[in-house]
Amino acid sequence: MIDTLKAIAMYLPQFHQVDENDIWWGKGFTEWTTVSKALPLYQGHEQPKYPLKHNYYNLMDKETVSRQADLMKIYGIYGLCYYHYWFKDGQRILEKPAENLLKWQDIDMPFCFCWANESWICSWSNVRNGNAWAGKFETGSVQDNNGVLLEQKYGDRKNWREHFQYLLPFFRDERYIKKDNKPVFLIYKPLEIFCLSDMLLEWNELAQKENFDGVYIIGANSDRRISDILDAELIHEPQAALLEKYCSEEMFEKRNGMNRVALYDDVWEHILGREITSKKVYYGGFCRYDDTPRKGTKGVVIEGDTPEKFKLYLSKLYAKNAAAGNDFIFINAWNEWGEGMYLEPDEKYGNEYLKAFPYAREHYPLEIDSKSSVESRVADNKKTIDILQDKVSRYESYWRVLHKWLSLKEEGKELSVYLLCRGHKNIAIYGLGMLGRHLLKELLYAQINIIYGIDQNANNLKFDIPIYSPSEILPEADIVVVTVICDYHSIAAQLKAKGIKTIACLEEIIDEC
Repeated sequence: MIDTLKAIAMYLPQFHQVDENDIWWGKGFTEWTTVSKALPLYQGHEQPKYPLKHNYYNLMDKETVSRQADLMKIYGIYGLCYYHYWFKDGQRILEKPAENLLKWQDIDMPFCFCWANESWICSWSNVRNGNAWAGKFETGSVQDNNGVLLEQKYGDRKNWREHFQYLLPFFRDERYIKKDNKPVFLIYKPLEIFCLSDMLLEWNELAQKENFDGVYIIGANSDRRISDILDAELIHEPQAALLEKYCSEEMFEKRNGMNRVALYDDVWEHILGREITSKKVYYGGFCRYDDTPRKGTKGVVIEGDTPEKFKLYLSKLYAKNAAAGNDFIFINAWNEWGEGMYLEPDEKYGNEYLKAFPYAREHYPLEIDSKSSVESRVADNKKTIDILQDKVSRYESYWRVLHKWLSLKEEGKELSVYLLCRGHKNIAIYGLGMLGRHLLKELLYAQINIIYGIDQNANNLKFDIPIYSPSEILPEADIVVVTVICDYHSIAAQLKAKGIKTIACLEEIIDEC
């Protein structure tokens, strides 16, 4: 058991003016714009929220950051996890607060990064997996048909090295949070990075040349498909609980004018009810949540929060992470004011949410003692739980890919066009299960030669193309398309070891179309 858990709060650097925000959402736009202009959407809805003494601070002000560091120390928050925005070809935004902290060496603020690896898009965009920051404030100045503001692409080794070199001065800083001589680096959506295995291999080699033992990668919004690539996973709350517990809009509470209202106690019950797994997982938590300042009636309100409830739930979350052998506990968030998710003092409660941390550190050992027998029973069932969770993850992945694929067909787009435009005429398909068979049928009617398939069950499959076992010598192909999406990264590593150079995941191709 860990004697002292280090609390790390997520940190949003959107509290200063930048040229891009001026263009996209109006002159002077910052997070405070959405917060100050929020409106109550139903009776009893508490909006807008006001920072204590109406301190609408600017993160370019050193004194502001110094005060935040002082508050952290007073209430026992170990560090902040800055959201880090790095896009295609090294484009950056909102980077100045972290860069200033690097210069302000007299501010004692332990920190790490979470790479928010999503494209930034307009709310009307048809781009999948994008982040529409503030649809209520869009100016209509973006003329691109796709509505892409900043595109997320991962590039090649040259791009990965450039990214690492940018991060390196932060990693070297004594305040940067490390584990086992590895800088801690979170990735918000690791499943979106199909080159993840190769990229992290490159980063680890570069880190070792700088006298680190590698980079400690924590994947948020992840699943078991890439758990072997990551050092650990973070269950990012309350997003994970909302997706699982409220998997359809009908499961939310309704209010007059607002269709998605969840109850604070119900969400926390779901968070704390998670089983401890055999994998390295950090169990996250949140203080409060209401993203209607950004999204209006399309947002989510979690109502019923109080500082008193938070300190009790936080104590239980500390106990859960301690029982899992964790040394960090991640909390959403220090200053996500536009999502109503902030620990910082406000006009209604002052510092009361911050006071939950010294309370939790004092009381969580009692929570562990009261649950020891329950945890013992949970440990006995870990293997079964892991197997069931793996099955659920796989089914969710197949559903997601089929939904994307069908959406492409509805738009009149074909996978064959994507492949041919990239010079891939002679292809092999790895995996001839459900997805592989659908791909085979679609490409048979295109100007593409499917020269062979690869499958673990090769001896028992009968198709009009040769089928090889993964252990056999494989003929040359322009590209091998892997349809076993849940195991893509491990399969890609095996194929590369056999000399196959061009490999793509079916989901990646669908996303790129």
